[in-house]
Amino acid sequence: MKKIKTVDSIGHVLCHDITQIIRGEFKGRIFEKGHIVKKEDIKLLLSLGKDNLYV
Repeated sequence: MKKIKTVDSIGHVLCHDITQIIRGEFKGRIFEKGHIVKKEDIKLLLSLGKDNLYV
């Protein structure tokens, strides 16, 4: 397991779940442990404040 910048994480496997919380609307997992990060995931991860990930 290592910590890397989100923008450099394409093709790596997540070591943890990532939860999104939208107050009063949604709370749940949007990425599960073992998910392989894709280019289209980066924008959403950064919008959640995930500047770094453990892979």
